[in-house]
Amino acid sequence: MFAVLLVLVSGATIQVEAPAFARPWDKAPAQFDITEFGSGVMARVLDASTGQELPAKVQQQFDKRYVYWIRTDDGSRPAPYTIETEAAPAAMPVFVGAGDMLAYGRYGVTADLGVGLWATAMPIDWDDDGDWDLLYSCQDKPQGGVYLYIQEAKNVFRQVKRLADGVWYCALADMNGDGEEDLLGGEQWWESVRDPAGWTRHDGPFKKPEGRIRAFLSRQVDWDGDGLLDLIRAAGDWEEYGWDRAFDETGNWTRGPLHGYLWFHRNTGTNASPVYAEGVRLEADDTPIDVYGNPCPSIADWDNDGDLDLLCGEFRDEFTYFENVGTRTNPRLGPPQPAMTRDGRLTIDLCMMNPLPCDWNGDGRVDLVVGQEDGRVSVIINLGVTRGAPLFAGEFFLKEIDPPVKSGGLVTPWLDTVTGELYCGNTAGYIELFRVRDGAYLEGQYLREARVPFRIEAGYNLSIQGPAEEKWGYTVPCLGDLNGDGQNEIVYNSIVGRIERLHLQRVGLVTREPLRVAWPGDPPYPAWNWWKPEPDHLVVQWRTRPNVLDYDADGRQDLIAVDHEGYLAFYRNAGDVLEPGKRVFLDEKGEPLRLNDGEGGKSGRAKFHLADWDGDGDLDLIRNTKNTGWFENTGENRYTWRGDFPVRVLAGHTTAPQVVDWNADGTMDLIVGAEDGHIYCYHRAALDEPGKLDAVKE
Repeated sequence: MFAVLLVLVSGATIQVEAPAFARPWDKAPAQFDITEFGSGVMARVLDASTGQELPAKVQQQFDKRYVYWIRTDDGSRPAPYTIETEAAPAAMPVFVGAGDMLAYGRYGVTADLGVGLWATAMPIDWDDDGDWDLLYSCQDKPQGGVYLYIQEAKNVFRQVKRLADGVWYCALADMNGDGEEDLLGGEQWWESVRDPAGWTRHDGPFKKPEGRIRAFLSRQVDWDGDGLLDLIRAAGDWEEYGWDRAFDETGNWTRGPLHGYLWFHRNTGTNASPVYAEGVRLEADDTPIDVYGNPCPSIADWDNDGDLDLLCGEFRDEFTYFENVGTRTNPRLGPPQPAMTRDGRLTIDLCMMNPLPCDWNGDGRVDLVVGQEDGRVSVIINLGVTRGAPLFAGEFFLKEIDPPVKSGGLVTPWLDTVTGELYCGNTAGYIELFRVRDGAYLEGQYLREARVPFRIEAGYNLSIQGPAEEKWGYTVPCLGDLNGDGQNEIVYNSIVGRIERLHLQRVGLVTREPLRVAWPGDPPYPAWNWWKPEPDHLVVQWRTRPNVLDYDADGRQDLIAVDHEGYLAFYRNAGDVLEPGKRVFLDEKGEPLRLNDGEGGKSGRAKFHLADWDGDGDLDLIRNTKNTGWFENTGENRYTWRGDFPVRVLAGHTTAPQVVDWNADGTMDLIVGAEDGHIYCYHRAALDEPGKLDAVKE
């Protein structure tokens, strides 16, 4: 069984008796002076009366460090604990378990910068040292907020603090003409972001329009060159698009397009007291602008001719450029054209982008800083002007020092309990492998097919929710040995709903193969699919996680999966093929257990793990909620819902739990992949008796 609690290296050891007080996890813990308890110090906590070593960690939170552990006393008397500290310059705990984010297990890791989903990254020289820092905003659970990142090396940042709650589609502005940066959102703005006592919220000049409007935002700019700061307002309109179940039998989308509109609101007041005129639709080539959703405007002199041009982000992965063919004081936009690189159209890795203009490299040309759907932040450098339009390099991603493990968005982790390796699916459709070396995780690497990363993408018509989701994959992996060769395969589902497997050829390299089922006739599939599966393929509800285990104890591992109608089904391994699924799992009434009865886009999404949670020798069912809950196996294969675990909400969409005894103490613990891309760890004691994780000052 894989177990990583602490990685200790040689160094001076200090023994300290912990003071006698109870301090629950959700209250402010005692603090260590960072000069006394510095970087790279590890802690080993012992119950002084029994000598039992307890799950413990040292955690840095901005400029303070803490020691945490699972308490063994009831808090009613002085707690006899001993803390041993030891120098560990390249290591830290991986798991502790009261909702902690999974750590790499060593210091000095550099990985892609990103807090959560739907990122907005705003360049700002916060510390006045001549390079760009970042304000980063996201709105998802549980990490939503506005965060400050300081650039410590070229394109490498460290998170410093959380400044405020998250704001949708925001940008820096000066809304009251005082020369200080404010934060402008859709319907509100916040005053003086640099002022620790600031962040006063004000109502904005506009309310979100009625209807299915997303990406409602404003950008402040002197659009007409009169010296007054105007507003360009933007909105994505989903009314005609709909969202769900709208492909015909040949795979063509039958609903309307996705729209993205822009309005110009002239400032008729002053910069200190602005008054905004009624909005006028922005036009290009005498036609109202309409881009593919998410019309995030980046307004700058993109072609270096002295006037302001427009570059629009969109819901999908491309940018549209509009040259100002008028003047600085009388702007007139030319026809739309795709933003280009030397190799063709400029595209990004994902979608739902929020680009902002900035001269990132100080060469006098305006570049793009792009927040993306999975929370990462990329930079796209402007190489210069070609034929009246900017020419861009490909994107590169900014890095963060010592972040927690993160893998895209809506991460679906699966821990190999033998090796400790971690396989993570995500919205982008990759499967990312985190290997283990010397008890700590290495930076992630995407699995590869031949020379390219393995990736599932919906394309135009393989997402139930339509062509807007063409960049998404929603990979959901697990490990198992269906072919009985002694080597694990990766069995996965995705946005498509087709369960397949990957054979590991060598580290990080895979080959793909569909799972085969001996159907007696045409294979079943969800009623809303426009396409039919191949005769022996397995197609179930989308974004659900399969499990592989020897369910019938015949020596061969079988498949357990949510079937095409949302019922939990047993697919027996018959050797070369699987037998058709049987709904042998029953609810407390004796009816087949159904994990999702929704249709179309509301179907699927169920992530579960069959494991003996209560230690009575049979398989219980742990499943996703807005965090995690469980069904107890009460005998005769009946499952009774026991409710959510007493833990915080991790998701607005879905989580991905796995049961694993990660500290090898004989009881089952829990790891949960969340929509923010992080993996949260729960020690069993923290789940059974919340509030037993304490912090103590040296």
